[in-house]
Amino acid sequence: MATIELSGIRKVYPGNVTAIHDLDLSVDDGELVVLVGPSGCGKSTLLRMVAGLETTTAGTVSIGGAVVNRLEPSDRDIAMVFQNYALYPHMTVRGNLEYGLKNRGTPRTLIDERVAEAARILEIAPFLERKPRQLSGGQRQRVAMGRAIVRQPKAFLFDEPLSNLDAKLRGQMRVEIRRLQRTLRTTSLYVTHDQLEAMTLADRLVVMNAGRIEQLGKPTELYERPASLFVAGFIGSPPMNFFDLEYLREKAGASLPTLSDDSDIIGIRPDSIVLADPQEPSIPLRGTVELIEPVGGESHLHLRLEGSDQLIIVETPGRPDAAEGTLLTAHLRARALHPFNRQSGLRTA
Repeated sequence: MATIELSGIRKVYPGNVTAIHDLDLSVDDGELVVLVGPSGCGKSTLLRMVAGLETTTAGTVSIGGAVVNRLEPSDRDIAMVFQNYALYPHMTVRGNLEYGLKNRGTPRTLIDERVAEAARILEIAPFLERKPRQLSGGQRQRVAMGRAIVRQPKAFLFDEPLSNLDAKLRGQMRVEIRRLQRTLRTTSLYVTHDQLEAMTLADRLVVMNAGRIEQLGKPTELYERPASLFVAGFIGSPPMNFFDLEYLREKAGASLPTLSDDSDIIGIRPDSIVLADPQEPSIPLRGTVELIEPVGGESHLHLRLEGSDQLIIVETPGRPDAAEGTLLTAHLRARALHPFNRQSGLRTA
Protein backbone atom coordinates (compact mmCIF):
# COMPACT_ATOMS: atom_id res chain seq x y z
CA MET A 1 0.00 0.00 0.00
CA ALA A 2 1.24 3.51 -0.77
CA THR A 3 0.34 7.05 -1.66
CA ILE A 4 1.12 8.63 -5.03
CA GLU A 5 2.30 12.24 -4.85
CA LEU A 6 2.79 14.43 -7.91
CA SER A 7 4.34 17.81 -7.25
CA GLY A 8 4.94 20.52 -9.85
CA ILE A 9 4.79 18.02 -12.71
CA ARG A 10 5.51 19.52 -16.11
CA LYS A 11 5.96 17.83 -19.48
CA VAL A 12 7.32 19.76 -22.44
CA TYR A 13 7.87 18.08 -25.80
CA PRO A 14 10.29 19.27 -28.51
CA GLY A 15 9.07 22.42 -30.19
CA ASN A 16 8.15 23.88 -26.78
CA VAL A 17 4.83 21.99 -26.72
CA THR A 18 3.67 21.81 -23.10
CA ALA A 19 1.49 18.76 -22.39
CA ILE A 20 1.33 19.10 -18.58
CA HIS A 21 1.47 22.44 -16.74
CA ASP A 22 2.99 22.36 -13.21
CA LEU A 23 0.42 19.88 -11.92
CA ASP A 24 -0.04 18.76 -8.30
CA LEU A 25 -2.03 15.66 -7.35
CA SER A 26 -2.17 13.34 -4.34
CA VAL A 27 -3.70 9.85 -4.38
CA ASP A 28 -4.31 8.53 -0.88
CA ASP A 29 -3.40 5.07 0.31
CA GLY A 30 -6.02 2.63 -0.99
CA GLU A 31 -7.85 5.27 -3.03
CA LEU A 32 -9.02 4.94 -6.65
CA VAL A 33 -8.59 8.25 -8.48
CA VAL A 34 -9.82 8.54 -12.07
CA LEU A 35 -8.38 10.96 -14.63
CA VAL A 36 -10.91 11.94 -17.28
CA GLY A 37 -10.95 14.47 -20.07
CA PRO A 38 -11.06 14.86 -23.84
CA SER A 39 -8.41 13.45 -26.17
CA GLY A 40 -5.15 15.37 -25.89
CA CYS A 41 -5.81 16.74 -22.41
CA GLY A 42 -2.71 15.04 -20.96
CA LYS A 43 -4.26 12.29 -18.83
CA SER A 44 -2.39 9.38 -20.43
CA THR A 45 0.85 11.37 -20.48
CA LEU A 46 0.48 11.96 -16.75
CA LEU A 47 -0.13 8.27 -16.08
CA ARG A 48 2.90 7.29 -18.16
CA MET A 49 5.07 9.66 -16.14
CA VAL A 50 3.94 7.95 -12.94
CA ALA A 51 4.76 4.60 -14.54
CA GLY A 52 8.18 5.79 -15.73
CA LEU A 53 7.31 5.33 -19.40
CA GLU A 54 7.66 9.10 -19.95
CA THR A 55 10.27 11.38 -18.40
CA THR A 56 9.23 14.48 -16.49
CA THR A 57 10.50 17.87 -17.60
CA ALA A 58 10.06 19.21 -14.07
CA GLY A 59 8.55 18.18 -10.75
CA THR A 60 8.66 15.03 -8.64
CA VAL A 61 6.80 11.72 -8.69
CA SER A 62 6.67 9.97 -5.32
CA ILE A 63 5.29 6.50 -4.60
CA GLY A 64 5.08 5.35 -1.01
CA GLY A 65 7.00 8.41 0.14
CA ALA A 66 10.00 7.76 -2.14
CA VAL A 67 10.85 9.94 -5.15
CA VAL A 68 10.95 7.64 -8.19
CA ASN A 69 11.82 10.05 -11.03
CA ARG A 70 15.15 8.33 -11.70
CA LEU A 71 13.89 4.77 -11.27
CA GLU A 72 13.13 2.46 -14.19
CA PRO A 73 9.48 1.34 -14.54
CA SER A 74 10.40 -2.14 -13.26
CA ASP A 75 11.82 -0.64 -10.06
CA ARG A 76 8.83 1.54 -9.13
CA ASP A 77 6.76 -1.33 -7.64
CA ILE A 78 3.69 -0.53 -9.72
CA ALA A 79 1.57 -2.71 -12.01
CA MET A 80 0.00 -1.32 -15.17
CA VAL A 81 -3.09 -2.60 -17.01
CA PHE A 82 -3.34 -1.49 -20.65
CA GLN A 83 -6.26 -1.32 -23.09
CA ASN A 84 -4.64 -3.89 -25.39
CA TYR A 85 -4.14 -6.48 -22.58
CA ALA A 86 -0.39 -6.91 -23.44
CA LEU A 87 -0.56 -10.69 -22.91
CA TYR A 88 2.05 -13.09 -24.27
CA PRO A 89 0.15 -15.04 -26.96
CA HIS A 90 2.42 -18.11 -26.86
CA MET A 91 1.94 -18.59 -23.09
CA THR A 92 -1.02 -20.06 -21.25
CA VAL A 93 -2.99 -17.93 -18.82
CA ARG A 94 -1.00 -19.52 -16.00
CA GLY A 95 2.24 -18.70 -17.80
CA ASN A 96 1.20 -15.07 -18.24
CA LEU A 97 0.35 -14.77 -14.55
CA GLU A 98 3.61 -16.40 -13.46
CA TYR A 99 5.97 -14.62 -15.82
CA GLY A 100 6.72 -11.48 -13.82
CA LEU A 101 7.10 -13.39 -10.57
CA LYS A 102 9.53 -15.87 -12.15
CA ASN A 103 11.66 -12.99 -13.45
CA ARG A 104 11.92 -11.67 -9.91
CA GLY A 105 13.05 -15.01 -8.56
CA THR A 106 9.91 -15.54 -6.48
CA PRO A 107 9.84 -18.98 -4.79
CA ARG A 108 7.68 -21.58 -6.58
CA THR A 109 5.36 -22.11 -3.64
CA LEU A 110 4.65 -18.37 -3.40
CA ILE A 111 4.04 -18.15 -7.16
CA ASP A 112 1.48 -20.95 -6.95
CA GLU A 113 -0.26 -19.29 -3.98
CA ARG A 114 -0.52 -15.90 -5.69
CA VAL A 115 -1.69 -17.32 -9.02
CA ALA A 116 -4.34 -19.44 -7.27
CA GLU A 117 -5.55 -16.41 -5.27
CA ALA A 118 -5.72 -14.15 -8.34
CA ALA A 119 -7.56 -16.84 -10.30
CA ARG A 120 -10.06 -17.20 -7.46
CA ILE A 121 -10.67 -13.47 -7.11
CA LEU A 122 -11.12 -12.96 -10.87
CA GLU A 123 -12.90 -16.28 -11.50
CA ILE A 124 -10.43 -17.35 -14.20
CA ALA A 125 -9.35 -20.69 -12.68
CA PRO A 126 -11.07 -22.70 -15.48
CA PHE A 127 -8.96 -20.86 -18.09
CA LEU A 128 -5.47 -21.27 -16.59
CA GLU A 129 -4.29 -23.76 -19.22
CA ARG A 130 -5.76 -21.86 -22.20
CA LYS A 131 -3.91 -19.49 -24.53
CA PRO A 132 -5.08 -15.85 -24.82
CA ARG A 133 -6.50 -16.47 -28.33
CA GLN A 134 -8.95 -18.95 -26.77
CA LEU A 135 -10.42 -16.28 -24.47
CA SER A 136 -13.03 -13.57 -24.93
CA GLY A 137 -12.11 -9.91 -24.59
CA GLY A 138 -13.47 -9.76 -21.07
CA GLN A 139 -11.56 -12.90 -20.05
CA ARG A 140 -8.33 -11.49 -21.48
CA GLN A 141 -8.80 -8.29 -19.50
CA ARG A 142 -9.29 -10.34 -16.34
CA VAL A 143 -6.01 -12.13 -17.05
CA ALA A 144 -4.31 -8.75 -17.55
CA MET A 145 -5.62 -7.66 -14.16
CA GLY A 146 -4.58 -10.98 -12.65
CA ARG A 147 -1.04 -10.40 -13.82
CA ALA A 148 -1.09 -7.09 -11.97
CA ILE A 149 -2.62 -8.63 -8.82
CA VAL A 150 -0.01 -11.39 -8.40
CA ARG A 151 2.70 -8.75 -8.26
CA GLN A 152 1.12 -7.27 -5.11
CA PRO A 153 2.42 -3.83 -6.12
CA LYS A 154 2.22 -0.58 -4.21
CA ALA A 155 -0.09 0.86 -6.86
CA PHE A 156 -2.18 -0.08 -9.89
CA LEU A 157 -2.15 2.11 -13.00
CA PHE A 158 -5.00 1.60 -15.49
CA ASP A 159 -4.68 3.07 -18.99
CA GLU A 160 -8.17 2.96 -20.59
CA PRO A 161 -8.40 -0.80 -19.89
CA LEU A 162 -11.99 -1.20 -21.10
CA SER A 163 -11.94 0.79 -24.33
CA ASN A 164 -11.60 -2.32 -26.53
CA LEU A 165 -14.66 -4.04 -25.04
CA ASP A 166 -18.28 -3.80 -26.18
CA ALA A 167 -20.80 -1.85 -24.11
CA LYS A 168 -22.15 -4.84 -22.18
CA LEU A 169 -18.69 -6.12 -21.28
CA ARG A 170 -17.56 -2.63 -20.27
CA GLY A 171 -20.42 -2.49 -17.79
CA GLN A 172 -19.54 -5.89 -16.36
CA MET A 173 -15.84 -5.09 -16.12
CA ARG A 174 -16.51 -1.76 -14.39
CA VAL A 175 -18.21 -3.72 -11.62
CA GLU A 176 -15.32 -6.21 -11.55
CA ILE A 177 -12.67 -3.50 -11.28
CA ARG A 178 -14.53 -1.64 -8.54
CA ARG A 179 -15.10 -4.85 -6.57
CA LEU A 180 -11.47 -5.83 -7.02
CA GLN A 181 -10.14 -2.48 -5.89
CA ARG A 182 -12.36 -2.44 -2.82
CA THR A 183 -11.25 -5.98 -1.94
CA LEU A 184 -7.52 -5.38 -2.37
CA ARG A 185 -7.50 -1.70 -1.30
CA THR A 186 -4.55 -1.04 -3.60
CA THR A 187 -3.85 2.60 -4.45
CA SER A 188 -5.04 3.07 -8.03
CA LEU A 189 -4.78 5.72 -10.73
CA TYR A 190 -7.14 5.14 -13.65
CA VAL A 191 -7.34 6.93 -17.01
CA THR A 192 -10.45 6.95 -19.22
CA HIS A 193 -12.23 9.16 -21.74
CA ASP A 194 -15.58 7.57 -20.77
CA GLN A 195 -17.33 9.75 -18.22
CA LEU A 196 -19.77 6.99 -17.16
CA GLU A 197 -16.77 4.80 -16.35
CA ALA A 198 -15.19 7.69 -14.48
CA MET A 199 -18.30 8.56 -12.47
CA THR A 200 -19.03 4.99 -11.39
CA LEU A 201 -15.46 3.93 -10.53
CA ALA A 202 -13.87 6.93 -8.85
CA ASP A 203 -13.46 7.66 -5.17
CA ARG A 204 -12.31 11.03 -6.47
CA LEU A 205 -12.50 12.31 -10.02
CA VAL A 206 -9.96 14.55 -11.78
CA VAL A 207 -11.24 16.42 -14.84
CA MET A 208 -8.31 17.49 -17.01
CA ASN A 209 -8.26 20.15 -19.69
CA ALA A 210 -5.24 21.18 -21.78
CA GLY A 211 -2.71 19.70 -19.36
CA ARG A 212 -4.24 21.18 -16.22
CA ILE A 213 -6.62 19.97 -13.52
CA GLU A 214 -9.93 21.71 -14.14
CA GLN A 215 -11.65 20.27 -11.05
CA LEU A 216 -10.98 17.55 -8.47
CA GLY A 217 -13.53 15.99 -6.13
CA LYS A 218 -16.07 13.26 -5.59
CA PRO A 219 -18.05 12.43 -8.75
CA THR A 220 -21.31 13.68 -7.22
CA GLU A 221 -19.67 16.99 -6.30
CA LEU A 222 -18.50 17.58 -9.86
CA TYR A 223 -21.94 16.71 -11.25
CA GLU A 224 -23.92 18.80 -8.76
CA ARG A 225 -21.55 21.77 -8.53
CA PRO A 226 -19.23 22.05 -11.52
CA ALA A 227 -16.55 24.68 -10.96
CA SER A 228 -16.31 25.81 -14.57
CA LEU A 229 -18.12 25.88 -17.88
CA PHE A 230 -15.75 23.18 -19.13
CA VAL A 231 -16.59 20.75 -16.33
CA ALA A 232 -20.30 21.57 -16.57
CA GLY A 233 -20.31 20.77 -20.27
CA PHE A 234 -18.06 17.72 -20.04
CA ILE A 235 -19.58 15.90 -17.07
CA GLY A 236 -23.12 14.62 -17.51
CA SER A 237 -24.95 12.71 -20.21
CA PRO A 238 -26.94 14.17 -21.83
CA PRO A 239 -24.88 17.35 -21.42
CA MET A 240 -25.89 20.47 -19.54
CA ASN A 241 -27.97 23.10 -21.37
CA PHE A 242 -26.60 26.68 -21.44
CA PHE A 243 -28.44 30.00 -21.84
CA ASP A 244 -27.46 33.65 -22.06
CA LEU A 245 -28.60 35.31 -18.84
CA GLU A 246 -30.38 38.11 -20.70
CA TYR A 247 -32.49 35.60 -22.63
CA LEU A 248 -33.62 33.94 -19.39
CA ARG A 249 -34.34 37.30 -17.75
CA GLU A 250 -36.82 38.05 -20.51
CA LYS A 251 -38.62 34.75 -19.89
CA ALA A 252 -38.33 34.40 -16.13
CA GLY A 253 -39.78 37.50 -14.54
CA ALA A 254 -39.63 37.12 -10.75
CA SER A 255 -38.72 33.41 -10.98
CA LEU A 256 -35.05 34.11 -11.72
CA PRO A 257 -33.02 33.96 -8.48
CA THR A 258 -30.63 36.75 -7.51
CA LEU A 259 -27.29 36.25 -9.25
CA SER A 260 -23.89 37.92 -8.90
CA ASP A 261 -23.06 40.77 -11.27
CA ASP A 262 -20.42 38.74 -13.12
CA SER A 263 -22.88 35.98 -14.10
CA ASP A 264 -23.76 35.98 -17.79
CA ILE A 265 -24.23 32.30 -18.72
CA ILE A 266 -26.69 29.97 -16.98
CA GLY A 267 -26.55 26.19 -17.14
CA ILE A 268 -29.16 23.60 -16.19
CA ARG A 269 -29.11 19.81 -16.31
CA PRO A 270 -31.64 18.10 -18.60
CA ASP A 271 -33.09 16.24 -15.60
CA SER A 272 -33.88 19.59 -13.90
CA ILE A 273 -36.24 20.61 -16.72
CA VAL A 274 -39.80 19.29 -16.46
CA LEU A 275 -42.77 19.36 -18.82
CA ALA A 276 -45.45 19.73 -16.14
CA ASP A 277 -45.55 22.83 -13.94
CA PRO A 278 -43.42 21.82 -10.92
CA GLN A 279 -45.41 24.08 -8.55
CA GLU A 280 -42.20 25.82 -7.48
CA PRO A 281 -40.27 28.80 -8.90
CA SER A 282 -39.46 27.93 -12.49
CA ILE A 283 -38.81 29.51 -15.87
CA PRO A 284 -41.23 28.47 -18.64
CA LEU A 285 -39.82 28.12 -22.14
CA ARG A 286 -41.87 27.23 -25.22
CA GLY A 287 -40.31 24.96 -27.80
CA THR A 288 -40.99 22.50 -30.58
CA VAL A 289 -40.00 18.85 -30.18
CA GLU A 290 -37.51 18.05 -32.96
CA LEU A 291 -36.37 14.64 -31.75
CA ILE A 292 -37.35 12.08 -29.10
CA GLU A 293 -34.70 9.57 -28.01
CA PRO A 294 -36.04 6.64 -25.95
CA VAL A 295 -33.24 5.60 -23.55
CA GLY A 296 -34.29 2.67 -21.39
CA GLY A 297 -36.78 3.90 -18.81
CA GLU A 298 -36.46 7.56 -19.81
CA SER A 299 -36.60 9.76 -22.88
CA HIS A 300 -34.48 12.65 -24.12
CA LEU A 301 -36.48 15.38 -25.87
CA HIS A 302 -34.64 17.82 -28.14
CA LEU A 303 -36.59 21.10 -28.15
CA ARG A 304 -36.07 24.02 -30.54
CA LEU A 305 -36.93 27.09 -28.47
CA GLU A 306 -39.63 29.41 -29.80
CA GLY A 307 -38.21 32.51 -31.47
CA SER A 308 -34.67 31.15 -31.19
CA ASP A 309 -32.25 28.83 -32.96
CA GLN A 310 -31.30 27.24 -29.64
CA LEU A 311 -31.81 23.53 -29.01
CA ILE A 312 -32.15 22.19 -25.48
CA ILE A 313 -32.41 18.64 -24.13
CA VAL A 314 -35.05 17.63 -21.60
CA GLU A 315 -34.70 14.33 -19.74
CA THR A 316 -38.07 12.91 -18.76
CA PRO A 317 -39.06 9.58 -17.20
CA GLY A 318 -40.92 7.04 -19.32
CA ARG A 319 -42.41 7.99 -22.68
CA PRO A 320 -43.70 11.54 -23.24
CA ASP A 321 -47.24 12.19 -24.48
CA ALA A 322 -45.88 14.70 -26.99
CA ALA A 323 -44.83 13.65 -30.50
CA GLU A 324 -42.13 15.15 -32.69
CA GLY A 325 -43.33 18.47 -34.07
CA THR A 326 -45.39 19.26 -30.93
CA LEU A 327 -45.14 22.74 -29.39
CA LEU A 328 -44.92 22.47 -25.59
CA THR A 329 -43.69 24.28 -22.48
CA ALA A 330 -40.60 23.18 -20.59
CA HIS A 331 -40.10 24.46 -17.02
CA LEU A 332 -36.57 25.18 -15.76
CA ARG A 333 -36.41 24.69 -11.98
CA ALA A 334 -35.02 27.96 -10.63
CA ARG A 335 -33.22 26.23 -7.75
CA ALA A 336 -31.24 24.05 -10.20
CA LEU A 337 -29.58 26.85 -12.19
CA HIS A 338 -25.77 26.97 -12.46
CA PRO A 339 -24.33 30.49 -13.03
CA PHE A 340 -21.02 31.07 -14.84
CA ASN A 341 -18.94 33.90 -16.25
CA ARG A 342 -18.31 33.63 -19.98
CA GLN A 343 -14.89 35.31 -20.00
CA SER A 344 -13.29 33.50 -17.07
CA GLY A 345 -15.24 30.28 -17.61
CA LEU A 346 -15.68 29.97 -13.84
CA ARG A 347 -18.71 29.41 -11.64
CA THR A 348 -19.96 32.61 -10.04
CA ALA A 349 -22.01 31.25 -7.10
